[in-house]
Amino acid sequence: MLSTPETVIWLIRHSASTFNLQGRCQGCCDLPELTDESRCAARLTGERLRNAGIEAIIFSPLRRAAQTAFEIAEALRPLTRNIRMKPDPRLREIELPEWEGLAFAEIHAKFPEQFLTWCRDPWHLQMLSSDGVPQFPVQNLYRRARHIWLDSVARYPGKTILLVSHGGTGRALITSALGLGAKYFHAFQQSNCGLTRLCFAGKTGKTRLELLNDTSHVNNSLPKIKEAKIGIRLLLIPVAGSSLDAFRRILNVVGRVRMHTVFAAGVGVQAVASLIFQSSCSCAVQQVSGDVLLGRVKEILEGECENELRNVALIASPARLRRVLQDCFDLTALVANAISLTEPGITVVHCPGGGVPTILQGMNMLGQRIDSTGVTS
Repeated sequence: MLSTPETVIWLIRHSASTFNLQGRCQGCCDLPELTDESRCAARLTGERLRNAGIEAIIFSPLRRAAQTAFEIAEALRPLTRNIRMKPDPRLREIELPEWEGLAFAEIHAKFPEQFLTWCRDPWHLQMLSSDGVPQFPVQNLYRRARHIWLDSVARYPGKTILLVSHGGTGRALITSALGLGAKYFHAFQQSNCGLTRLCFAGKTGKTRLELLNDTSHVNNSLPKIKEAKIGIRLLLIPVAGSSLDAFRRILNVVGRVRMHTVFAAGVGVQAVASLIFQSSCSCAVQQVSGDVLLGRVKEILEGECENELRNVALIASPARLRRVLQDCFDLTALVANAISLTEPGITVVHCPGGGVPTILQGMNMLGQRIDSTGVTS
């Protein structure tokens, strides 16, 4: 019996807009647009996706997203001439009419209680709509996100498509696809032009997250830190049997990062850890058993780190590292198992501390070659 092919959905946040560069809230405001530099970044994203087999691009009609979509399409067309372009208003950004156009510092000062709710309990954020009616913007956004998934998987079974959207909408889409609610709205980072890939199984409907917020094609090996540059940044490097040569590219990334602690957990990972960090890291690689890795990570996260950013590398099997993610984000085993950690790649978790939520900045990043069967080394 033949299995039903998966539906593959790529998701990208639009390229940097004028409002992004000015530090202003955008929401559904349609004034911001792309700069010449950000148009080039969108083209680079399209070039990265040339062999992904994308058959349709569905995009938010807001100008900055539509411009990104058409730049990507131009980069794809030499290989994909008949790609379908379709605007979908459900992909527009979250509606925040009281904040739109304001600098975030001004929002913080003018709407302190609203802003605190946005940061700590977004599900309960309330503000007036453009028609003056009280609304819950994040609740509305998650309802939209669920409808987008139901429609996309039903409309494009077994196909590969690209959704071009926004930061807030992208986070709601990713978390809702994994069965997570608004508690995780700020926990999954979406950078400009960051690539995410989700697979939906045919009959079972199970979701698998294969790539998150990969910005390597726009010269950001690691996504930019969203919050203050303090706390602990975990770099998770899975090892599952590839040759040492497969990990040499990681040297180009970690060689530019000051490492404070490196843990190699389990049998067969010491050689990989030594290859990656021996020449680029002043700290010693600590060999630990897989059973104690989680405890050591907890000890580090519970320690004080108020004035600096400390980088901690974890080299272990994908199963061990998924357990770390499960603990960091309080995930169920079902959700953790939907996160596919692959080698060679780097998954980055920023733990700012001070009550600020932990952020999954990116997953499986390393600028892998992309083809129609998936993300490959």
